[in-house]
Amino acid sequence: MGSRRVSKLSNNSCFKLYPSQGEPAKALSILLRGLAKLKVTLNRELIQLKLGEDLVSKLKPLFYPNSIAVIGASDNPTKLGYRYVKNLVEGGYKGRVYPVNPKLAGREVLGFKSYPSIFDVPEEVDLALIAVGARLTLNVLKDCASRGVKAAIVFASGFAESMGEEGRKMELEMRRISEESGMVIVGPNCLGIVNLAVGLNTLVEAVIPKEPGRISFISHSGSLMETFLTTSSERGFYISKAVSSGNEAATTLNDYLEYFIEDPETGVIAMYIEAIKDGRRFMELCRSTTKPLVALKAGRTEAGKTAAKSHTASLAGSVEVWNGVCKQLGIIQARSLEELYDLSMALACPLRPSGNRVAIITAPGGPAVLATDACEELGLRVPRLTDDSISKLRSMLPPFASPINPVDISASALEDIDVYERVLRVVASDPNVDSIIVIPPLIEYLMRVSKIVVNIVEECQKPIVVAWTIPFGVGVSELLEAVKLLGRKLVPNYFMPERAARALAALLLQSRIEERKKRARGS
Repeated sequence: MGSRRVSKLSNNSCFKLYPSQGEPAKALSILLRGLAKLKVTLNRELIQLKLGEDLVSKLKPLFYPNSIAVIGASDNPTKLGYRYVKNLVEGGYKGRVYPVNPKLAGREVLGFKSYPSIFDVPEEVDLALIAVGARLTLNVLKDCASRGVKAAIVFASGFAESMGEEGRKMELEMRRISEESGMVIVGPNCLGIVNLAVGLNTLVEAVIPKEPGRISFISHSGSLMETFLTTSSERGFYISKAVSSGNEAATTLNDYLEYFIEDPETGVIAMYIEAIKDGRRFMELCRSTTKPLVALKAGRTEAGKTAAKSHTASLAGSVEVWNGVCKQLGIIQARSLEELYDLSMALACPLRPSGNRVAIITAPGGPAVLATDACEELGLRVPRLTDDSISKLRSMLPPFASPINPVDISASALEDIDVYERVLRVVASDPNVDSIIVIPPLIEYLMRVSKIVVNIVEECQKPIVVAWTIPFGVGVSELLEAVKLLGRKLVPNYFMPERAARALAALLLQSRIEERKKRARGS
């Protein structure tokens, strides 16, 4: 934690303690000043560590609540207050659920007894889902704070994003309630959170994965969070947690970022960002972790900045400054939501390439050309294989196939699909290869090729990505099965080789980021 400071003290003071035999008192003074600075530095870092521990414990009831009150619950299936309760039932949430609505007191909502107010709930409440309008929200939050509720999610809009000064005052009051009571407040103007490990989901339109994965997502847009999670459900690389932060009246992107950095269930942190309220803290947090950070920054144009302000009352900063921050802190940038998921999927793979040399194995020829161009344009190399590898490949491929990288198996693969396995084993063991793109046939044998890839990636411990040439959603059931298999085994896979090449470039960049951060910690 303080190793850089200790090293600096040693170089500047201890090794030059007696530079000329004659000034021990001066040298001792230098040493004592250095030790005093070291003490202050360590004290500051210990305080920051303690604050980090406090924040993680403070947010735990938000993501792992033992009990949830749905304030504004309804027995009408069309109302949000009903759907939040329904989500908890369908998600398999195991904690206690308390619908709260004075009009439903004593009745049941989906089997749970309703209560007239938060004060009537018979036990301590960890999390309150506040499904009431903006005008009622502050009074409800005050009641929750008085009752000792630990966390609350405010879904309603009608605050600073649309109500000007009046809305800003309401958010300031929300912040005051949070600070004085210690209650975590998410939102307002948000869609809430997801934690698949405990069956917690407040989204009402997304297709939610059935099991947790390694990606956690922070989003200034609730609808884009729903799209991200639905994509996750379809593509097989699942999310662990997600939060729609909304206007961030009290709890901000930085708080969730710090929580996910410390969260052992989070392997990759993806972010959709419209603006950052505390840039210095954001930079310190990003600098502190070697976990992959992937971000899609909105408001890159003047029109986009205006849209961001009306969406979540955010003020977007300079794109030039943002680009410099990402380069300095090791944040990998995405250019679209689709690419944000693509890169998150790649970085959820635990393997890292040791260099930029990519082998391409294909049955269709054209996609291999696209893959080669994409690799070279991204700073990756498509090198010649060793003579030994080429000789082995010639012995197992027909004369018209190409054993030169890209390795073009040709249509012969449709007659003997196991040729993929023999070729992949040779290429994976080649010392000139750091990572591999596998392009299966268009429609046939997709599951068989996927199983081959899964087996060999576990043996060779080199990143392998699969590039489909058939679009997702065209009705080929075998493709969906293959995608899910690769997802479960953490093998990234994409539609078309250009996206696969971009994924490998991100893996290589992350490898270099991790090395740089580790060197900085040890210096």
